[in-house]
Amino acid sequence: MAEVTGPELAFRLFVAGVSVLGPTVLYFGLCRFLEWLRDDELVEHLAAQGVIEHPEMTTEEVLEKVADTGSAPRRCTRCGARNASGASACRNCSTSLE
Repeated sequence: MAEVTGPELAFRLFVAGVSVLGPTVLYFGLCRFLEWLRDDELVEHLAAQGVIEHPEMTTEEVLEKVADTGSAPRRCTRCGARNASGASACRNCSTSLE
């Protein structure tokens, strides 16, 4: 195998660096661009004119509703295992939690 030195090595390192860092930089750029679009004054202007509607719920409200963080996990009276808040039977011993 031949040794790689000088300009060829520098070029290979440059290509490797671009290959590794390029997609990450592009992804973060896309995220920033989408945030900029979301927070743009055009959205507020169109909503004020009635062209589009404001969302009824904020992102935080949607996440709280989906995650259901308000209720605590339920414990089984028979084995003491922790179960999801909406569970009707114990995941460990199948005893009814109702």
